[in-house]
Amino acid sequence: MFDQSLHDKIKRKNKTAALCVTFFVLAFTVLRMFMTRLFIDPDLHYYIEPENIFVLSVDYIIAACIVIIYFISFFIYKHKIENHNYIETADCFVQGTQTQVFSASLTALLFAFASAFQAYSFINPENALGDIQALSLIGRFIAYIKNYPFDFPIFAAAVLCAVYFFKTASLNFDIGDPSEQIPAVKTETETKTETEEAEKTKKSEAGSKCKFSSAHVIFSFMPIIWAFLNVFKCFFDMSKSVNSPVRTYELMTFLFLSTYFVSESRMLVERRELSRFFTFSYIAVIVTAASSLPNLIWSSFWMLQTNNDQIVYAVEISLAVYIFSRIYSQIRYGRFLLQR
Repeated sequence: MFDQSLHDKIKRKNKTAALCVTFFVLAFTVLRMFMTRLFIDPDLHYYIEPENIFVLSVDYIIAACIVIIYFISFFIYKHKIENHNYIETADCFVQGTQTQVFSASLTALLFAFASAFQAYSFINPENALGDIQALSLIGRFIAYIKNYPFDFPIFAAAVLCAVYFFKTASLNFDIGDPSEQIPAVKTETETKTETEEAEKTKKSEAGSKCKFSSAHVIFSFMPIIWAFLNVFKCFFDMSKSVNSPVRTYELMTFLFLSTYFVSESRMLVERRELSRFFTFSYIAVIVTAASSLPNLIWSSFWMLQTNNDQIVYAVEISLAVYIFSRIYSQIRYGRFLLQR
């Protein structure tokens, strides 16, 4: 039978963790906006007063918070009962909620816009691309790939990301049906006596339960590829400083976004351990919001010269909203249990 008290206990804990992370996101984003505006050179992106106590403390506080979240996850998602180790897991990967439909649609739309803007900049080149405008279409395409080797793969990955998020927004199943029974933590004797029956039930339900398609699982890797391509582009862009505070936050954003989508892909293939999913969700939301929102806002008012196009920061913010909707939906509609 379903252990309601265990479910409620895990749910309360996850609610508390999500509220704390929400506070950290708001606090760190405000601090980063303040620092970016007053203590960072708008063109060179280095600290104007590197010895200032405020400048020194904020980055260390954010880094310490991330490290603490990561190491706490090794303990708070594990239980020991009757000399057996159990991990917290979920009965499903929640799909089809209103918040998810909105956030996935928004993210898909911004990925589509990013691809369209990139295609437009190729068709109507300006500034750095102006020297290839006189070439033929094929020659321009070859010169574009030669001069900007990561832009075309990023364009292709962004298109596939848009497809994945549009598909995610259209899914409407697996929202933790209360009628489904979830086994509670059982003793070793009870487990042995019910093993055969559980296996038969699992096999019979496998054919009827709606699963994620193989194509959907494959497309879930597209945001990971997109993030890694942007990391490579950052490192190979010699026109920008790699070790500036602004660039460092951008690199960490892409890396933590990739780790989150790895955990999401694991959930899609029924590896539903909560430790990886919630840990990387929390870290990705904190770093992404603290990095992308100040860059987008200050560059919109021409107060900061950015490393990337503004649409990239808009995509990152939409990804943070999407991840936060995943956290909310999983806690609100998911059902929690322990698994050996």
